[in-house]
Amino acid sequence: MRIAVLDDNLGIGEMLQVGLELDGHTVVVYVNTSKFLATLMEPTTSSTPFDLLIVDLFLSEGNSGVEVIHQVWNAFPDLPVILISEGSSWQIVPARTVLPGVRVLRRPFSLGTLIAMVKELST
Repeated sequence: MRIAVLDDNLGIGEMLQVGLELDGHTVVVYVNTSKFLATLMEPTTSSTPFDLLIVDLFLSEGNSGVEVIHQVWNAFPDLPVILISEGSSWQIVPARTVLPGVRVLRRPFSLGTLIAMVKELST
């Protein structure tokens, strides 16, 4: 499975990349929202280069993960997304409300939990 990770914390992105690649996936990590969106929305193709996105809820560039997911889903409404966050429940609940169907993992989570969710979304 081709997976894109958007997290402004490079260390977390790299940790997810290593773990998911050990499970047989191809993973590209982005720390920059603009570059991530430019890659996904490249006008030369009508399909996304990824099968799954993992997006942090809180990003440092002024965009939230919710805004990024809305932009992606406008172009690719069926693309599965896992939203990850260190936020508290009161911060995560609104994201679940405005993003029906998005899966949410609250940090800290185990790599096994993430891999199980990825497998579930790939079927």
